[in-house]
Amino acid sequence: MGVTILNRGDSGIVGASLFVPSPARKLYDVVLDVRNFPSWAPGVRSVEVLKGPVGPGMVTEWEVSVLGIRRRISSVLVEAEDPKFLCWTYEGAISGYGECVIQNLGHGALAEFRTQLRPAEPALQGLARTFLARNAARIHLKRCLARLGQIVSGNGDAVRVGPPVVSHQPSAYTQKGERR
Repeated sequence: MGVTILNRGDSGIVGASLFVPSPARKLYDVVLDVRNFPSWAPGVRSVEVLKGPVGPGMVTEWEVSVLGIRRRISSVLVEAEDPKFLCWTYEGAISGYGECVIQNLGHGALAEFRTQLRPAEPALQGLARTFLARNAARIHLKRCLARLGQIVSGNGDAVRVGPPVVSHQPSAYTQKGERR
């Protein structure tokens, strides 16, 4: 079994886990509904599907706001293993990838989210390498996941957000070495 170490050095990888008292299918469907991201991910202003049906190969354009700076980012859904796994890439003002691994636990679902963000702009590159920025990104991710959990479950009482689980096998995308 492969193990991935998160938040090492300047990798720009941040991760967190989410438990929701709902079936994995419901969580998967909400995460796959990219047009709804602005409802649970502050900073995502809008998402537009540019090409393809929902599924692998779908191309989207995201308008995001970071520190009050708005940018457009293109994304491609690379993998979608229903209802267990999603993997996407980013290109534009920010490049990198994101993954979501979901497991049914019988009484709910556990998801691990991780993402690597590499700003294209030199000023933001330096900022992104700082402990303060990485910590802010982790906190922001956890807040987004708490909101996602409330939407999925309809009740935030049993939703739990914590550190990444890092217990799953690397995706085919990771194994191919396509990440920088």
